[in-house]
Amino acid sequence: MLASLLACGPSVPLSDAGIDGSDAGLHPVPTLDSIPMLVPYSVATLRGRAPGCRRILVSGGEHVESEPVLPDGTFCKDIRMENPGTYDFEVVGQSREGVFSLTAAMVRVVFDPAAPSIPGLVTCTGADPRGCAAATEICDNGIDDDCNGRVDELDPACADCVDDVFEENGDVNAPIVPPGRYEGLTICPGDTDYFGISAREGETISVSLFFSSSAGDLDMELLAVDGSTVLATSASMDDDESLSHEATETGKHRLRVWGPPGAMNEYTYVLRLTSP
Repeated sequence: MLASLLACGPSVPLSDAGIDGSDAGLHPVPTLDSIPMLVPYSVATLRGRAPGCRRILVSGGEHVESEPVLPDGTFCKDIRMENPGTYDFEVVGQSREGVFSLTAAMVRVVFDPAAPSIPGLVTCTGADPRGCAAATEICDNGIDDDCNGRVDELDPACADCVDDVFEENGDVNAPIVPPGRYEGLTICPGDTDYFGISAREGETISVSLFFSSSAGDLDMELLAVDGSTVLATSASMDDDESLSHEATETGKHRLRVWGPPGAMNEYTYVLRLTSP
């Protein structure tokens, strides 16, 4: 079941974990520390507090991103900005019961490579944001050298993990997958899986993921034909995820599957795809 977060801007469809949204007012809205509005770097570092929340979810970048909240109620999330321009980030909190805050903390960041440098600015792991896009991850120094939000063995460049038969499918160019049930799929630490889904306008796309949350949580989102617009998201904290969407245009849609950041293990799951 899907619900739209009631935020001061574009809504983000997320799983409501079976809890009525009226309870969400019991959970505080995340607060953000002030950050420079104009930066010459391709990464925005969002720090703040979300007491009472298990994790935060950030929209406004290429995809909805999640980050665990630390025991002291703080969080820090590095978001890549792929192209120069203005980014409006919205941060919502999710409680351990699965309830989302009804409003979002918001911040605008302008990425302009010609902007003046900002002395002392660091990412969540203490890395210098200058030159992140061209940097190579060093696998044993505890620093996110390439500023992609993944450190050392969690970075795909360093992960020792056996991919499944669908690799390489780490971006929106992944090929179309016919309807069916696919067993034994794997997501390596720090990685993301994409699947192309062909559908005509008016047809219903239904997707289910089967996995054990005790071995690691998985989330998914369905992207429109443009490869970026999020049509539906399933992001509960229980076993399995499912979503359904009636296509409003004909063409190749994309399914994105990912695990939460900071996970050390690889994920195994089953994908069931139903479309006409």
